[in-house]
Amino acid sequence: MTQSDLITFRKRFRLTKIATAEALGCSQRSIYNYEVLGFPIPKNIALAASAFAMGLPPYGEKLK
Repeated sequence: MTQSDLITFRKRFRLTKIATAEALGCSQRSIYNYEVLGFPIPKNIALAASAFAMGLPPYGEKLK
């Protein structure tokens, strides 16, 4: 996942940076670092974004 992929993901799902951080299980500061400063995005964040996009529940919650 690249910097622009994350921005596109957030905009596609109409999420704020705060909501994105909550959905992906990281801090708002991390989202800022990935989107604005271009820090590398860890695989766990990319996987969380993929799971979110597929409608999967957060880790530990049962499927509906």
